[in-house]
Amino acid sequence: MPYSREKASKGGHSDLVKNPYVAEFLSSCQYMTQPSEDEAKKIASSYLPALQGPGLPDMAVASDASPYCDPVNGFFPSTQVGYVKASMVLVAIKDYDGLYGPSSRFVDPYKVAALHRNADAFSFVLPGSNIRYKDEASVKEGFRRAVWDQLSDDKTRFSQNNEFTVRGTLLALENGEATLKKCPSCGEGHPDGPRVDKFIFCKGSEVQTCPDCQCSVYLTDTLRIHEQVSDFGDCTSAITRFMNAVEHLLVATFIRMLAQEQPKTLSNMGFILDGPLALFGQPASLSFSLLKMYHEINRMLLDRQLLPPVIIGLQKDGQVMEHARAIEPHLPENSYRVVDDNYRNTHISSVNNENFGTETYFGQDFIFKSGPGRVFCIGIPYPFPKKSGTKEFSLKKAEVDNYGVQLSRAFDLIRHFEFDLYQNAVVPVALAHRHASISLVPGGKVLDLVTRHGLSKS
Repeated sequence: MPYSREKASKGGHSDLVKNPYVAEFLSSCQYMTQPSEDEAKKIASSYLPALQGPGLPDMAVASDASPYCDPVNGFFPSTQVGYVKASMVLVAIKDYDGLYGPSSRFVDPYKVAALHRNADAFSFVLPGSNIRYKDEASVKEGFRRAVWDQLSDDKTRFSQNNEFTVRGTLLALENGEATLKKCPSCGEGHPDGPRVDKFIFCKGSEVQTCPDCQCSVYLTDTLRIHEQVSDFGDCTSAITRFMNAVEHLLVATFIRMLAQEQPKTLSNMGFILDGPLALFGQPASLSFSLLKMYHEINRMLLDRQLLPPVIIGLQKDGQVMEHARAIEPHLPENSYRVVDDNYRNTHISSVNNENFGTETYFGQDFIFKSGPGRVFCIGIPYPFPKKSGTKEFSLKKAEVDNYGVQLSRAFDLIRHFEFDLYQNAVVPVALAHRHASISLVPGGKVLDLVTRHGLSKS
């Protein structure tokens, strides 16, 4: 690492250029390349016509989240505070369709402003490196407590009672009983016996005391995000994992509430999440629980002769979208293809995946081309109560018939909201991003000032 203001040598690269081991290493690597025109046409020939569904839902809810974590400037640049902003936007189809006046080709700005008023933003702040929250013993201990404080706050409550909260969802996802095998503070596990879990959380017992170290253990510790926190290193990855988990938990909490309180309303709704239907890192085990919960809700609605809600994960970038853009000129309009494991391994990923996303994904990816220059990667929840790493599941999750009308309803929703302001964009997600995003300038700079001012008063 250079000293402050020390410049790198202009010839520092020469040793790497001449090193035979570098050339040998590069020649040993395989990577995905741009398909030729003939290859792209052959791939496009496997795409199917995208059918229309039985009709649009009455309302669409889009969610997005954005993190901001930068060192605090000054004498201690290693000091970090992390911010996460999540948003949910509700768009009524009839209101969206009525944006144009009856005698005008221009959008009514007052009606657009009304759409923005149907947005809720959730703000979270978490300690990073060199920050001890509420006099806890370490950065990690303070981070654990801050996650509990943030996710048990009233801002994550969707009803007057305490059932439809993020912490209530964490319990509901585990049938009312979440477990933790060892203390996140001292690392002591449960002694040998009939139960292997040291802590068993249930309603009214979301915070417990470790019998070995006497530290508080929280229900939110089951997310295991704190495992990425270091007292001295960069905590950006932990902030990102928190953002990923909290976005899915907020949407799941809202859907839980509607399923119990207003099932008919839920049946006429679509949900568009920014990003894949997946959780990564330590919270990835939630993907199994979310899949089970959504499947149970869908079964409940079908038993009542109601359609399940449309749930979509919309990816704006990543390997699948890079591939889709590369072959887009050769794809027929209004066509789609399931991204099965064989297709992914052959055309998208340089790594052979036996059963892609077993530990992380709870939805199947599809590539959909709606019109000229518009391609989307959308995820639909697997139509099963559980997933497995078997070859059988790898094939079942890619069978289009298993998704029924949910797939065509998802296509209809994308067609209805697509627009040209951004590449491969839909209006509800763009609105959600506007309310969730934190710009580097001036937003990030303002947060830096707020952080420094707040820390100086503590």
